[in-house]
Amino acid sequence: MTDRWSQAAARQDWMVAHRRALHQEPEVGLDLPDTHAYVAEALRGLGLTPTVHPGAGVTVEVPGTTDERPVVLRADMDALPVTERSGVEHPSRRDGAMHACGHDLHMAMLLGAAACLVEQPPRRRTILVFQPGEETDRGAVPTLARHAALALDDAEAFAIHVHATWPAHTVHLRAGTFMAFGDWFRVDYAGPGAHASQPHLAGNPVEAAGELVGRLRRRVAELAADEHLVATVTESLIGNTVNVIPTDGRLRGTTRTLSSGRRETLHRELTDLASATAAEIGVEASTTITEGYPAVVNDAAYVDRVRAAVGGRAELVEMVEPSMVIEDFSYFLQRWPGAMVYLGAQVPGHDAFNHAADAVFDEAVLATGAALHLLAADGLPAT
Repeated sequence: MTDRWSQAAARQDWMVAHRRALHQEPEVGLDLPDTHAYVAEALRGLGLTPTVHPGAGVTVEVPGTTDERPVVLRADMDALPVTERSGVEHPSRRDGAMHACGHDLHMAMLLGAAACLVEQPPRRRTILVFQPGEETDRGAVPTLARHAALALDDAEAFAIHVHATWPAHTVHLRAGTFMAFGDWFRVDYAGPGAHASQPHLAGNPVEAAGELVGRLRRRVAELAADEHLVATVTESLIGNTVNVIPTDGRLRGTTRTLSSGRRETLHRELTDLASATAAEIGVEASTTITEGYPAVVNDAAYVDRVRAAVGGRAELVEMVEPSMVIEDFSYFLQRWPGAMVYLGAQVPGHDAFNHAADAVFDEAVLATGAALHLLAADGLPAT
């Protein structure tokens, strides 16, 4: 049997070409017509027959050589609404869109794995999934629902996420909670408004928002002493001129927690703080919390198998704490046992994390990622 690591390495240049083509044509959200078409055509070029559902991704099956449990390998496809400042030689050609999270690498790795599986079939029946809408659109949900190939009672699931600030080729593992619960909040303010020269006559939503941001930061620090959590205000839309106290406005942001109990506590504290600080200033606050993604929870036995299968072919790093990033691969792991791992992809001299406009990723890790997918397709043999 061909060594999967060597087989993946032989596809490195082919994967780089696909990665760069995808990087130059990013699309955001669930509706990714060009990306769907590109991936499907690449799979057809390998002699495979993909299934395409607009807004729900692309899947393709590769038969296995045994009757063992099937494997689902997943790559996300969507980009971010970010204007690129990476300085790479193959930048985005689409204004306001960039593969700043490395999903272009994820697609290229899985395409590379597909090419290798055509050359040498996997031990297990393997379903490759290219999924849109990971960033904020729960793309995993329609993808899992629309593809007949995913109507499996018994399977395993595996995925990789590149990490822009961890050393290239390092594989970061963690059993149990791997990534956080993620939710979104919105605080809407309403007050009487007034002339800016008479602040004593009306509460000011700007002041209420500022008070909330400060107190929320302090309260989060207190709660995090027992269990790490995050509440980040990311948007403020209040007022539109210099001489009017506004009547309304809003804040938006995200929370990240590692347990359902602490999730409920943080939501309650946020709501109470918003109401209390608004009342002190003389305005009203209405808080809406939108449930986001479940935590990514890795199966401990599966992680052990990943660790054994990788052996000494890549540096393994045990994660002491979960990542506070969120990922809708969590929906796959709610259906089947499996795991997600981080793959370090840092370019020396660069320290911008995923989602930054100047984020860059080391393309050399494509072969490592493809090899990991191939090991999963073969059932993660220990030797």
